[in-house]
Formats: sequence, structure tokens, C-alpha cells
Amino acid sequence: MICRITQKLAKKIKIVPAAALPPHDNPLLDWTANLFMVSRWQFIILTNSASLYSVVFPGKGVPNKHAFVEQGMKALDDCLNRDGIMGLYDLNIAPAVDSVDYCKAGNKSILASMNQLVFQVKCDLMEIGHPLPVVNQRLNRIPMSKLRYHYAIDELLALTDRSRA
Repeated sequence: MICRITQKLAKKIKIVPAAALPPHDNPLLDWTANLFMVSRWQFIILTNSASLYSVVFPGKGVPNKHAFVEQGMKALDDCLNRDGIMGLYDLNIAPAVDSVDYCKAGNKSILASMNQLVFQVKCDLMEIGHPLPVVNQRLNRIPMSKLRYHYAIDELLALTDRSRA
């Protein structure tokens, strides 16, 4: 599994990521992550690099890479199950969680899309007052320009179908 992380997140979890890695052979195992603030609270957004399927979880209590993987994968599994995509995490992602390679997040297009999603998260949490599970569900149902205005959840399902073929 590849996790492309920003400098802010690397500093928080106390790692020095590799300069760059090529895309993973299995797009379900290539993720990008960033740390951001909403008011005075830290949050982490974890985004699939190919589909832009994203999950946001609290950054509090994530002092190292082990806690990052543990809490990030739990949040991802919960979000996938809430979206009705049972088994995707257990079958495709969980087996690769033991060997995570960290590198710098360098794809400007993915980072720009993530910044759009972070803006939406801030609006949903602060302005509207949605709870985090609702925010995560809404996040993957926003048409994204990088996806030709398709939804991230639909792109993830298409990736899943291609990986099974």
C-alpha cells in the first residue's frame, strides 16, 4: 500500500517520507492524506488517489504512523460499510495494511481536489453542523472536475469492478 502524505501530516506523525513513488499496480492501494484544521480541531483527510473516494477522521490521538494507519483504516472501513460497499476493505485493502510505504504527496491535481473537499468538510461541520459520518457520506457524492464531474463513490465502484476482472 502507498500513502502519499503532505509535509504537515508527516511532521505530525513523525516520519520522513520518500521523495516519490510510482502509482501502485492496484489503484485501490494508492492513497493520499493531508492534515487540516477546522476551528481548533485537527482532522485528516484520506483520499484514494485514483477515485478521490475520501474519508475524514479526527487528527487528535494520531501521534505516529501506527495510529495513523489504525485510525485511518478503521474510518475507511466504517465509511465504506456506511456507503453499502461491504467487503471491499476486508478483501482488497486490509491484506496490504501491514506494509505501507510513505512518500511525499506530489500530484497537484489530487491535492487541489482534496482542498476542494476540505472546504466542503469545513462548511458541513461548521456552517451546517452535520456529524462527521454524514460529512463523509456527502463528501463522496460531490461531482469532481478531475473525475469529469462524476462522483467519487461511483469511481471507486468502477475501480473495484476492474480489480475483480
